[in-house]
Amino acid sequence: MNKFLFGLIATAALLSALFASPATAQVPLVIEWKTNMKFGTFAADLAGGGTVVIPATSNTSTLTGLLTDFGGTVKRGKFKLTGEPKTWVVLTMPSTIIIQKSTTSHTMTISNLTLSTTNPVKLNKNGIKNVFFGGTLTVTTNQKKGTYKNESFVVNAEYQ
Repeated sequence: MNKFLFGLIATAALLSALFASPATAQVPLVIEWKTNMKFGTFAADLAGGGTVVIPATSNTSTLTGLLTDFGGTVKRGKFKLTGEPKTWVVLTMPSTIIIQKSTTSHTMTISNLTLSTTNPVKLNKNGIKNVFFGGTLTVTTNQKKGTYKNESFVVNAEYQ
């Protein structure tokens, strides 16, 4: 009797294992930076600052306030998203990015970050999507001269 009961339990366990739904693993999402945002060359007036806006849709800028535009390279940011082909991914950008002049306490803030595409983003048949982003740089009155950077802000990508 014990052999019969053990045989039924073993058979039930085997059938359960055979008919269980298969596990599905997804390809990990990878974000590869291609281009950092570049706001060009400008100066703030002693009487006030302003903003430099780069849209996610083009490598152009609009200056507001008391800023003088000296040209220079203007580029929207770009990253390459790689993952499971033909899947949808939700991207989350930070609300602001602080950029800093070297190791000093001089900073500027980038806000209103926008993407060149709406969320969720669909990866192509190869599992790739290039995404551009833009934002608004706030320049204070008499902003200190120099190059400001931030190479550590985080973009989150998650399968939908």
